Amino acid sequence: MGYLYELHCHTSEVSSCGKICATEIVKLLKENNYSGVVITDHFTPGGIKGAPITDWKEYIDTFLAGYRDAKEHETQDFHVFPGAEIRFPENDNDYLLLGVTEQFLYDNPYLNRTSLRECSEIAHRNGVLIVQAHPMRNSMTIMKPDYLDGYEVYNGNKRHNSRNEIADAWATRNGKIKTSGSDLHEYEDLARGGVWFEHEILTPQDLVTELKNGNYILKKSE
Repeated sequence: MGYLYELHCHTSEVSSCGKICATEIVKLLKENNYSGVVITDHFTPGGIKGAPITDWKEYIDTFLAGYRDAKEHETQDFHVFPGAEIRFPENDNDYLLLGVTEQFLYDNPYLNRTSLRECSEIAHRNGVLIVQAHPMRNSMTIMKPDYLDGYEVYNGNKRHNSRNEIADAWATRNGKIKTSGSDLHEYEDLARGGVWFEHEILTPQDLVTELKNGNYILKKSE
């Protein structure tokens, strides 16, 4: 059927709402036949678990802790990539940054204190995709589609009403990339979303290319 990747995942090392450590996440995803994961810990203006924004390098070192723990358990048939669920001061929207590298995060200080427009410009200059996560939940704000590459049209987290069908219709209307993710925080979220790719994803750039090409099928666990 192809290669299944989790695109929305939080670790207990970094996200205060995450209940599963990175090592356990990798083990569980492998057991559920995933081929890889993008670690998208929360990347908010006010800081992350254990790291207020004072020194940017130190902040990113801390932010990448979950990803790096997961990366230690990468194998030839399971790949781990960095990502982020970023939020800006302008509202409570969340966006997935897909195709990022560690260097991208270090090279763009205070990115989460900018705005969607500014971040979009920086992301696109660096070949990074910006996808609005769960865009139709309560408290989300509809933003200019021009700033976005896509929408998360299936969010598997059962503790929120993400109105996935409306998100899917909105993405279709605006001609944007569609993604699916488990929004993995707790054990009940495991393997509820993801993307099946026709080709194996080996690098962050591969992920961007395949999403842009549309060579994938969304996993949905209704």
